[in-house]
Amino acid sequence: TAYDNASLARLFVVLTHELEGRARRPHLVRYEVPVSVGLMGPGSERHGAFLDRFLARLRDNSGIAIARGPGPANLHVRFVDGDRFDATLPTAFCVIAPGDMSWRVFAADPLGASVRVAAGASRIEQTTIFIPDTARPYQVRNCLLEEVPQALGVSNDLFGLGSSSFNDDGAHLWPTKLDYLMLRVLYAVPMTTGLDRRETRDRALEILNRINPAGRAAPPLPMLRRRSLELWSHLIARVFSRDASEREVRADVDKALQVVEAYAPMSAQHCHTLVTAGRVLSRPEPERALHLLDLARRVCDTAHGASDIRHARIELQQACALSRLGRYGEALTVAESIWPVLAAHGQDRPLAALYTIQADALEATEAGSPRARGARQLAAAWNAYAMGPGERAAGCRRRG
Repeated sequence: TAYDNASLARLFVVLTHELEGRARRPHLVRYEVPVSVGLMGPGSERHGAFLDRFLARLRDNSGIAIARGPGPANLHVRFVDGDRFDATLPTAFCVIAPGDMSWRVFAADPLGASVRVAAGASRIEQTTIFIPDTARPYQVRNCLLEEVPQALGVSNDLFGLGSSSFNDDGAHLWPTKLDYLMLRVLYAVPMTTGLDRRETRDRALEILNRINPAGRAAPPLPMLRRRSLELWSHLIARVFSRDASEREVRADVDKALQVVEAYAPMSAQHCHTLVTAGRVLSRPEPERALHLLDLARRVCDTAHGASDIRHARIELQQACALSRLGRYGEALTVAESIWPVLAAHGQDRPLAALYTIQADALEATEAGSPRARGARQLAAAWNAYAMGPGERAAGCRRRG
């Protein structure tokens, strides 16, 4: 990746020695033996083929010895009761815990069983990923794509790390070049469990200079804004809470906009907040949503670049708002331009929403036509893949 290796080495330290919530690991940890993944719990068998394909890609791009079975697992993916999961973790779709842990033990003390234990761990020998058995298929896939790499030792999520799935904004679902590079560094021969932060940085730079020649004379990775935004992080988390009312969500997103505009204008966090606000307001206030999304395009261009996947996701929300205003022709034009980008990035749930928007717009403008019928069939197929049989992604019908 064409970023300066010294800045990538500093990023590597942050990703491996720091955890969400400001906890820190004093020493580097990773698996020191091949990783055997176990998949268990209600409905888990439906996701085995996808997991196998992903592990093969992960193995090819990172050099890590990881696969399912046949021996005893040391990385456990457990599907657990969805209602109990939601009651315990209302803002999460899945979670990692150190060790070979049961859901009963984890749920009794989620913070103690996850962050505190992970921060104090001196090595990785066993890890457990919990996924609710009520999760939609796209949510399960997203959890596997994010949590399996993090279970390997790259354990932090950073808002503002643009071209990375190690980012809580969820724009990149599949690991990127940067993510695979970080994993390759972690499992390179000079790295080992037990290194302190300085040793980790020095060895990471040595490895990067060897395996990432594009970073020997390249611009540094842009610095991430991480201070003065604790309130913003709290508000954004509440926006995505499953037990928040619509009024609470709208109030929190407005407060988050105020905070980020005061402390981090034109930042990646500003980009994410505007996109989130546009999505939240698309149904009750589509005109305001369009204004916020137009601003989001300019902010995200500054924060991430004009070719970033976030632009297609912004345009998807714009198509949704346009459809709700009855501006079906404009919605169709936008949808037609962005589906190749979403497809190239494996964005299955956004694709289901996009094809639903297309089907609704064509039904409103040329009901009964072969084109409208074909669009509805395509939307149904993608909704079944993303949401489950008989389910449908949120459409964008006109108000009232």
